[in-house]
Amino acid sequence: MRSSKRCPRFRRKVLVMRAGRKTRRNGTAAAAIERKLLQLQRMLPSACSEVNAETLFQRTADYIFLLEAKLSLLHSLSAFYGV
Repeated sequence: MRSSKRCPRFRRKVLVMRAGRKTRRNGTAAAAIERKLLQLQRMLPSACSEVNAETLFQRTADYIFLLEAKLSLLHSLSAFYGV
């Protein structure tokens, strides 16, 4: 679930990236990877600051673990209450 609030610095970077996409349609593999990393960064709730790829992957793994824990908790609660 994406947060509706985003920091101004992140919003600026996304707008610049969107503007640059038109000129980089047939860009290099590095540009494609950069776009995918930005997309991954947007999916994380605390993706406001610029981070390197290693930190981004670690935050992604932590977020996936958190989502799995929430799902497990909800599943246990629904089984307990018979829903």
